[in-house]
Amino acid sequence: MAGSIITLADGSTMTADFRAKFPNETKAAFYSSNVFNDLMSQEGCVGIRIYNAVDNEGFLTNILVGVNENGDDLVNGKIYNKAGLCPKYCSKGNPLNS
Repeated sequence: MAGSIITLADGSTMTADFRAKFPNETKAAFYSSNVFNDLMSQEGCVGIRIYNAVDNEGFLTNILVGVNENGDDLVNGKIYNKAGLCPKYCSKGNPLNS
């Protein structure tokens, strides 16, 4: 299984380190559950890969694509972008973004 739970303290340190290293970059990207549900509902999809990307304004963003049981991207399926980017669409201040 890919992915593991971390502590809030670890996440806070990691996001703070990112903001310190890249102070003018996108802090976060929000995707609704509909995006994940839509990707996961594709035939043969067992997970989601999130690629780092740069948008047309030069800011960091993500590309989301479904992944099959062999670990291959479902490139002939649905591919998502256009997240709600932070800054602009940010959560209230918390240990992950402050």
